[in-house]
Amino acid sequence: MSHASWMTRIGLLALMSVATVATAPAVEMSDLKGHDDIFGRYAPAGDCKRKPQITVQQGGITIDVAGTPEKLAEFEYALDYNGPDYNGIIKVIFPYANANRDGYPIIMYFNWNEKPGALEIQGQDQGYQGGPPLTPNNLALVKGSPYARCK
Repeated sequence: MSHASWMTRIGLLALMSVATVATAPAVEMSDLKGHDDIFGRYAPAGDCKRKPQITVQQGGITIDVAGTPEKLAEFEYALDYNGPDYNGIIKVIFPYANANRDGYPIIMYFNWNEKPGALEIQGQDQGYQGGPPLTPNNLALVKGSPYARCK
């Protein structure tokens, strides 16, 4: 086997390894049974006089950006987002998993920085330099971060 052919095979194996690591298993969900640790109402800095607000309960997630609540019918919970050996309390949810076939526009990190009741929302497949911009609602959610359970 030639050196170039050998290097091509090594490159392809390395690329396949990276692709495998980069895709964490995710489960489509429509409720949050068994995830009581993230239940509650979240607002910027925990001040429930402010918007946006996110309500998490057994029946699912409701997002209220400007006074019109949106109950999410489906979302994805990323089981191994932080790696297979992760033992912390952060739970990663893609709230708009099926809203757009171009990826996951935003990502929610519940128990952010290992703090119960903390929520961080960031752009995922929107809002990065050179990529598609965040929609107005997603921009409001990202700008409202960090969130905390209402006081």
